[in-house]
Amino acid sequence: MTQASRRTVLKNLVAASTLLPLLAPSAHSRAQTQAQPVPPPAPAAPHGAPIPRDWKDAKSGRRIIRISDQDASGVLYFYRHAYTPEGDVMVIKSPSGIVAVRLKDWKTSLLIKGKENELLFMLRTTREAVYAVTDAGEGEAAQRPKTIYAIHVDSRKVRKLARIEAGSINGANADDTLLLGAVSYGAKPLQPKDAASVQQFGQAEYAALGPDGKPLNFAKAKGVRMMERFTARVPAELFTIDLRTGARKVLYKTEDWIGHAQFSPTDPKLIRFCMEGPWHRVDRIKLINADGSGLRSAHTRTMNMEIWGHEFFSHDGKWLWYDLQTPRGQVFWVAGLELATGKRVWKRVEQNDWGVHFNIAPDNKTFASDGGDFDMVAHAPDGKWISLLQAEPIVDADLESYDDKLTTIEKFKSARLVDMSAHDYRLEPNLRFTPDGKWLVFVSNMHGANHVYAVETGI
Repeated sequence: MTQASRRTVLKNLVAASTLLPLLAPSAHSRAQTQAQPVPPPAPAAPHGAPIPRDWKDAKSGRRIIRISDQDASGVLYFYRHAYTPEGDVMVIKSPSGIVAVRLKDWKTSLLIKGKENELLFMLRTTREAVYAVTDAGEGEAAQRPKTIYAIHVDSRKVRKLARIEAGSINGANADDTLLLGAVSYGAKPLQPKDAASVQQFGQAEYAALGPDGKPLNFAKAKGVRMMERFTARVPAELFTIDLRTGARKVLYKTEDWIGHAQFSPTDPKLIRFCMEGPWHRVDRIKLINADGSGLRSAHTRTMNMEIWGHEFFSHDGKWLWYDLQTPRGQVFWVAGLELATGKRVWKRVEQNDWGVHFNIAPDNKTFASDGGDFDMVAHAPDGKWISLLQAEPIVDADLESYDDKLTTIEKFKSARLVDMSAHDYRLEPNLRFTPDGKWLVFVSNMHGANHVYAVETGI
């Protein structure tokens, strides 16, 4: 390879990784999935052909089922809570409204009709799904008032939880006494969203021109729009709403771009959120207490172009995990911070096992990656897989010499589950383990239309 070619490869690598991004922790479950005969492999359905319901991946041999009944169905963002406390029902999105899925046999039922009902998350102490209805009007939905409701998955009884004048509600705390939200006053969208793109990918069809006046690819165009939003400097707030009193409390004010706010699944007073923007420019992950005290960073940059994000809690709430790259697009880790002690463990990920998002199983040991498309074959020629990740034990190490004040290094061994080569990664798979750990649920357009699927994990 010539020196010029090397420079081109490096330039493309950095550009493609500009957007390297961020399951909802679920309760432990007694629910068990019923064993069924394993069907033969089924190829991807040609355009217009029936989408298979139950088959084996032709490359991995793993069983996959299609959960959703309607095209354009979807799942919650990867860390948002999606299960009942008993672990027997999951909620997903469909064009008809919010759908409940009975996990023991994957039977679906329409929980509430209407695409105006925006599914947000499940509460942790009740069998209720939380959703929002935004007032009609001009402009972005994030700038308009909305009402927050909860619907019981069995009785279908609806109750009003709160009303906000702008922004979004992102989660509830471990005892369901507080809602958590964020708002940016007057913020413009990354790019106006056309209906077709939102339905297909859940986001705008980003477009921007390069210095030469030619259209940029999706990743680079999104990078341009993210930089524009990052530099906009508009007032923003992180807030809670007390479900007992209705009181709204502002925890943090800034003109930076904040997002991805989430409560710990076990500590009702601990919150993590992120500073949005180009990852190499921001101090991404923040922790704060529910009374507004104790603002601190979860990770400190040690080199130029080091990036981290797409953070999520372990199910027991003891660890905060995140995608870490040292530097961006070069060396990949799933990094963990033990919240009580400050201990850090970094688990090395091979490039082809990197994912848009990672997640953790209920055993708090097994991880999964949903794969990714780097827009650059030379970088990750075989990275479009949903994979199971398990840390390899340390061999021939002098464990007595370990200092918990230093970072402990481990390495992941991957097992490939689903061939995602036909998937367009503008749609994020947003994978999550079922409460018994036996399945990984994700959304994909591998057969053309968006559908919700589950693959057996073998754990």
